[in-house]
Amino acid sequence: MKPIYVILFLLCTCQPKDKQAVTTTAEPTPSDTLVLRFDVNQELAGSAYREKATGYLLVVDGDSTLFFPAFTKAKNEGRVNLILGLHPSLTFGEQMQLLQAILPYAAKDYSFDSLSSIYIGRLVQTGDLAIQITNEYLEAFGGYGSTATTEYDTIASFLATSKLGRDFNKLFAPYHMTVAGTSVEKVFYTELHKSIKIDSVLHNQFPEKVLDAMTWVKLERH
Repeated sequence: MKPIYVILFLLCTCQPKDKQAVTTTAEPTPSDTLVLRFDVNQELAGSAYREKATGYLLVVDGDSTLFFPAFTKAKNEGRVNLILGLHPSLTFGEQMQLLQAILPYAAKDYSFDSLSSIYIGRLVQTGDLAIQITNEYLEAFGGYGSTATTEYDTIASFLATSKLGRDFNKLFAPYHMTVAGTSVEKVFYTELHKSIKIDSVLHNQFPEKVLDAMTWVKLERH
């Protein structure tokens, strides 16, 4: 973990000179934890089409946790989306625990009734999850199947019922949200980068390559 003043310094110094620094608010939480909110609407592409965008950062005992998810709300129809913002120095499980702690505060700022999707980024960035999903995939399909665009619907359907879908179903159950499906782009197999932190205790076997794709999770209310 990094001291929070380093994070704030980087966020401020990275602003264009003709713009103000990111607006920040803080909300106390139980024990020694703090939730920081950052107005990141101008920092993300497509700001003209958004009503707002907020990044969230947990600070524990004065140190930032590096995981920086952002919620956005579109001007038209008011759809809410979550950009996961995974960090390679944390395991996927650690980041899901942080997201679980952030969600109650994000739910005060955004209507989860309008929460429609989660942008994962590249699936390989999930580390442990990518390994577990790939092992499930190899078992389900008997090996490394085709990643041609004609197979995208099959792969997306698989991901929705894989550990990816199960994890997000569990995470959003308190908000009466469930995974309605996934969508993928640029699917291929790749090696897991050594910079991505994993919990080796979780895995009985490591696949030669992991399934990778730009991945979105679709949510719906139940």
